[in-house]
Amino acid sequence: MTNHVPEAAASHSGDWAFLGAEAGSVADRLYMSAAEEWNQAINSRFVNELLDDTLPDRVLVSYLIQDFKFFNQGIMEHAIALAPRKETKEMLRRQSKFFADEEAPYFTDFLKVYHVTEEQYENAPQTPANKEYCDYLAEVVNGTWEELITALCCMEWLYLAWAKRTVDAGVVQQVPAHKGWVDLHEGELFRAWTGRLIALVNEYTSVDGPEAEVFRRIVHLERRFFEDAYDLA
Repeated sequence: MTNHVPEAAASHSGDWAFLGAEAGSVADRLYMSAAEEWNQAINSRFVNELLDDTLPDRVLVSYLIQDFKFFNQGIMEHAIALAPRKETKEMLRRQSKFFADEEAPYFTDFLKVYHVTEEQYENAPQTPANKEYCDYLAEVVNGTWEELITALCCMEWLYLAWAKRTVDAGVVQQVPAHKGWVDLHEGELFRAWTGRLIALVNEYTSVDGPEAEVFRRIVHLERRFFEDAYDLA
């Protein structure tokens, strides 16, 4: 029997105060500025089916091929280079190592389990959303630190938000690939990482600066990324 994970409720100011996005903070105001599309993303068909263990394998394969291509964009290297303080650079380097040690093997192991050859991976075309997302990030990484840290924070925060749904519901996925993807994006370590990014957004960014549009654009592209997983499946 499949355990259904309820959808996340509508966003409210202060939802993420426990991670440093207190009501009225810069991060909270950015979050609320994209509330409608944020909820569409974290309650998307793809997320619902993954959390409920009803996601077809072909869709999961399609999605993770796209995400692995996205993963290899080198975002963290640019963030480290632009970070204004030594301790921030060191924190980002530690997280980058974690991604290399934990997240990258998930992708490579997944491709083996689902018998995706290197040729199939290399020849898989990017979905329109993935291409637009990668093109947009190429612009962001050549912009300011404020824009880049906002983009990185939004990406990680939104992933925590969808994974948190299943933790709140007390549902553990029975399909190993589904559970593994949730485990990478929920838990003490990922919450702490997201909290550090929220703290940097609160410190360096503004709701009146160009980074506010970056936050909303990232939410929009994340929603479309989930939707496009079905197009090439």
